[in-house]
This record gives sequence, C-alpha cells and structure tokens, in this order.
Amino acid sequence: MITVTIKADLSIPLVIPAGRIDSISSSEFGQALQSVIEQGNFLIIDMSQCEYLSSAGIRIILLYEKKLLARGGGLFLSGLLPEVFQVLEMSGLNKVFHLFQNIEAARSEIERLELISKGSGKWLDGAYSFNFYPIENKKDAAFIWKSPGIAGYNELGFSVGIGSPAETPEEDPLIRGVFISIGHCSGFFPDDPRIPSDFRIPEQPAGAGIFVNRALSFGGQPSGQVRLSDPASISLEHLVEAIYPIKQRFKSGEPDLMALVIVNFEPGNHSVSLCALVDQELNELLKLSEFTVTEGLIAIGTNGLRLWGARFLLSDIPPAPVEVTLPDFLKKVLTFENIIEVAPLSHDDHLINPVCWMFVSNGVSDPSAKRLKIETDDFILEPHIAFLTRRLYTDSGRVKISRIHGGYSAQTFQVTSYDHEGRKLRPTVMKIADRAMISRESDRCKRYANPYILNNSAMVLGTEFFGNAGALRYNFVGIGGEQTRLRWLTHYFHNWTTEQLEPLFDKIFLQILHPWYGQPIQEVIHPFQDHDPRSTFFPQLCETASDQLSISPDEKFFNVKEVTQQLVNPYWFLNHEFASRRETEINYYTSICHGDLNMQNILLDEDMNVYLIDFSETKPRSVISDFARLEAIFMVDNAPLHDEKETEVYLKFICSFYDTVRLDQKPDAIYVGDHSEQVSKNVALTMKMREYAFKSVGQNTDPVPYCMALLEWIMPIVCYSSATFEHKRLSMIVSGLICKTLIGSDLILPQKG
Repeated sequence: MITVTIKADLSIPLVIPAGRIDSISSSEFGQALQSVIEQGNFLIIDMSQCEYLSSAGIRIILLYEKKLLARGGGLFLSGLLPEVFQVLEMSGLNKVFHLFQNIEAARSEIERLELISKGSGKWLDGAYSFNFYPIENKKDAAFIWKSPGIAGYNELGFSVGIGSPAETPEEDPLIRGVFISIGHCSGFFPDDPRIPSDFRIPEQPAGAGIFVNRALSFGGQPSGQVRLSDPASISLEHLVEAIYPIKQRFKSGEPDLMALVIVNFEPGNHSVSLCALVDQELNELLKLSEFTVTEGLIAIGTNGLRLWGARFLLSDIPPAPVEVTLPDFLKKVLTFENIIEVAPLSHDDHLINPVCWMFVSNGVSDPSAKRLKIETDDFILEPHIAFLTRRLYTDSGRVKISRIHGGYSAQTFQVTSYDHEGRKLRPTVMKIADRAMISRESDRCKRYANPYILNNSAMVLGTEFFGNAGALRYNFVGIGGEQTRLRWLTHYFHNWTTEQLEPLFDKIFLQILHPWYGQPIQEVIHPFQDHDPRSTFFPQLCETASDQLSISPDEKFFNVKEVTQQLVNPYWFLNHEFASRRETEINYYTSICHGDLNMQNILLDEDMNVYLIDFSETKPRSVISDFARLEAIFMVDNAPLHDEKETEVYLKFICSFYDTVRLDQKPDAIYVGDHSEQVSKNVALTMKMREYAFKSVGQNTDPVPYCMALLEWIMPIVCYSSATFEHKRLSMIVSGLICKTLIGSDLILPQKG
C-alpha cells in the first residue's frame, strides 16, 4: 500500500511516497510523477517514508529520470532508508541516481545547477560570435609554487611552470625548462635549444612527480568553456583578447588568476595548449613572491597581456562535446600514440574552430596549505624522500620524522603522524632503500615473518617507489600500546651484564624465533653461492679491501706482525676459490633465516616483548646463518681496539680464539687486556650463538657451513663507513683465520699447493 504526497507549489516540485512501491502501487506512483513532470526540469523524491522499492518502482524512477535528463535537468532522491539504498546499491543504480541525505541537500544542488545553466552567454567580438558555457559555480584557489622540490601530478593538476621530469633523486639542470601539466600528462620544453622537448604519461599519475622550480597551478576543473558560434579560423591573439574580459565575471575580491586550455581542430595541425594569462594582477603577485618568468612568454595585443605555457602537437583529435569533462577529453587525446611533440606557443598560431576551457581562480594560496606538512628534528629530507613520504602518508595532514639509525643500504625513520583533523595516528616506521630491497622486504615480511613470529608487530602498511628508490611504511606499536617505549637490542647489549643478557637471548632465539630455527629441514645447500657477500650488499668488496687495506685480491697470503703469522688472504679466497667451488653441494639443515639479523633490527618494549624489522633478505637458507651474523658483531664489530697496545692484545687473543671453529667446543683462548668484562660478554654471547646453531643442526659437528656463514659477514666489515681502520684490519685477520680452517677441511676444500 502506498500514499503519495505532492508539493507542486514549491520552486522545485517535491513528491513524497509513503509505504511500499511495488508492482501494485508503482502505477499510482508513476501517475504522481507524471502530474508534476511539466512544472520544471528538476524533481525531488523524498524517500524517507518509503519502506520497500521493487524492480517495478525502479523502472518508474528510471523512466522519469531519462525524461528530465533530456531537458537538461534531473530527478533527485533524498532520505533513502538503508533497506531501499541496499536495493539500489546491489544493482549499481546508486551510482546512476542523484542521491542526497535530505531534501535540503538535494534542493541546494539543484539551485547550484540552475545558477550555472543561467550563466551561459553569447557575445560578439569583431567579426566573431562566441558562446560561453559555465561549468562549475564553485572555484578553487590557484597556487604559486616558489620553493624547489618534487610535486606529484595529482598535486599540480593544471599547471604551468619551470622544472623537469622527476625520475631520479637529483634533478638534471640541463633538461630544466617550461613545463605544462594536465593531470595525467605533462610536457617539457627545455631552456637549452640543443635538448629536444619531451612528454610523460605515467600509468599512475599520483605516483609520478615533477621537479618544480616555480609554477602556477589552477586546480582540476575549469570554470567554463568558450566556443565560436559558427565555424571559423581565428588567431590565438584574437581569441585570448576576446576571452580575457570574462575574468571580470568571476571576480571574488581576491587576486584571481586565469589559465586557458585551447584545442585547435585545424586539419594537419591539431594541438592542445595550456597557458597562464600573465596580466598586471599576476605580475604584481609574482613580484611579491620573488617569482620571475622569462622563458616561454609571448605577448598578446598591446595591453601588456602575455601568455606563459606550451602546447602538445597531435596526430588526430575528435570533436569536443559539451557534456564531456575536460580531464576525460584530454585522457582521450593526450596519449603516447597521438602526441607528436611538445612545442612553444607562437604568435603565428591560427586556430580552426577552437574550443577553450577557462580556469579562473578564487584567490591565490601557497601549495603548502593543501600538502602534507613534514616536520623533522634537525635535518632536511631530500626531495625524493619528502615526495615518497607524502605518498605513503596520504591519510595524514602532518608528520613528525626522526632518524632511527643509519644502515649500510637503507635509511630508517620513526614517524609520528596526525590526521587531517589533528588527531594522532599510531606510530609507524618508514624505511627508505632501493626499489629491489623495498619490494623484497614487503614481500618477505608477509611471506616469512607474519605467518611465523606470533608477537612480531612489524606489519607492512604500504610501499611506494620513485625511480630506483623505494619507501616502506611499518605499523610499529608495542603490545602495551603506543606509549610503550621500544628500544633496540643494542641498548641492552651495551648496558646489561652477561648474566642479564643470556636469558634475554634465550627468549629471543629459543622462544620468539623458534618457529624459524626450531623447525629445520635437511636438504642440499650450495655454501659458496649462498654465502657470497658480493651477491647481496657488497658487490665491490674486493676492490674496497684493496683500497682500504692495501691488499690485492691476487695476493694469496698476508702477514700479521703482532703474532708473526702468515694467513690466507680472504679476498684472494673470495676472488678465486668461491668461483671455482660455486657448484659445491652438501647436505645440511635449512630454515627461514632473517638474512641480516643484527641488534639494530631487534627491538624490545618495557615488558621485553620482541619485535623484528628489516626483512629484505629473509628467506630459507642454512639454519646457522643468523647465528654467525651475530657472532661477527660480537667478536669483530665490538672488539676493544682503542689504541695500538689494546689492538695487539686483542689480536693475540683472537688468533687463538679462531684457531679452530667447532660448534661443540669452546675455544681455548685467554684475553689479558684492560677490557676483560666486555670481551667476556662478547665471548659468552658468541658461545650462545654457537649453542643455538649446534642444536639447530642436530649436533652436526661439521665446521664448514658455519665458517662460510661467518665469512659472509666478517669480510664485508671493511666496507662499513662507521668501522675504524683497526676494525677493518681485524675483519681481514679473522677472515684469514676462518679461511685457514676451511682449507684444512677435506670435506669441502682440500689443501692446494
């Protein structure tokens, strides 16, 4: 049953159905609509009392919607109950009909559309007759970009400026010049005439950027469209002079800027131009902003008006219908197949039946008002990192960034972010590295960490890429909430005693990481492939060793003066023996390993809950790999080498310590220097690592796999910028001692003459 109330005496007719619109009542509902359809081009149906809408009712609404659309109007639905909205949503009609929360919202939109339709105008200018069609009653502010940096295509919208494509972290000044940006596409006309023009059409405009030196932006939607009433040829100068007075029609009381997108339909000379109109008002603004424009300007007429921009020359161009939006039209014509080149504007341009879209701003603003605000402690983010940050934190209005620590191949930042209303969001970590590493880390965190490590909270929230650089955003909150203080394992290593650290390491490796190391699988491994440090972070290892330690990878031996001992040069061993033994196989135990486990990617909260990050190298490999990585940190990175005497004492100790490498034996080595407490801690934790490794491999006593894993992380210390010369030399000596063990192993590497 249905009752229909009609209020036809309003400026916009209103129909209020109450009850059910089904196959029985739809006829009565249709008659009510028919009775008011001729009173105007718009109609509101208040659905707030309609309990049920059948397919028959939907057909009635569609019928009258089409009738009103044909007259330039429309049918607007308000106040839909959830069950009625669901019917429309299931059929996809919620995207077809005009839906509003209440009658007032629907009426406001209709009044806006009627105001626009009444704004159309026609005027004569010389021998030409023009039609003006307003498009949008609401206007946006224009933006003046005066601080160099990288801006996304989505931020620039329709823009004219000085800049170049942003595809590497550093801008190439040789290709800088005038650019135009049209949402999904940009054109570049370098200042250097020897460099050809170019254009870019990124698949994902929000992920692409432009090095902006200075620019003007005009939003995403034009204010109106101008066409010739009758087909004709007209000069660019005459067209612009005829259109320019329309700017006064949009005056807001603020400085208003004007830009034009002009489509030329001349056969054989199709083009789309984007240009800002540089008049006295804009000149004054540019002077105040210390913004100079020299390239790409052409004068129009004698009144001081100039154009600043460029144009796309096209192979073909379809008609531009009035009802198609400018962005949609430009996506259709500005394609790789259709753009011939980017060219400057010209005084000699003559246009055939041009269509011109106008942008008139509502005042002028600084682009920082609409961009993510980035705050740092005491450093400046590189432009490409700021660009990646804005893409990762689109849910934020402001972020505070602090450095966490500097890695060999990545930068890591703690990020506190706030939403657009100023509410604090959960703390996160942002990691910046090369594209391959960020891609691996995101994939391997999801594949190898999250399914196994139960209280690991490092969840990947997003990744973004810029050229060869990538950024990854981690959710990083302790179990106790965002107020929980997280500290690196390094903090506890330096501040706790051995007695305190040993149970902590037991918890980390025997409990938290037990799903990795506690479930080994026996299979074939290739130790000389798997543990070659040049295949991960250190491709120039031998060259760096030669430069830092003055030892050639072609020298087979070197002498350690402190212990009067000759050792195998580990960089010779790497350069020669690794290649010849690359296909060597052994049966051994494998597990998921972190791949770069160190005390700067293990964190703990106040309750000693454990969190891991940095999973770019995580994958199945020899189960002892991570334990050897930490031994390298304890015995070499943290060796007390403060002066020549201490270095000599430690070298005598370390040569004895690495006389043999067996997981089931404690080395017979005594340290007699001034740092016995520190060295004892390092040795105790090293023996912990060997104990874990020994259990993981079923008490297999073969030293070769562990030695290979040690070499993978001790040899590259020579590449660390933070390492002292003494520590780099120590890494060479310890590596030489390990090579001695390997050469003495008949199983893998028989002695060579």
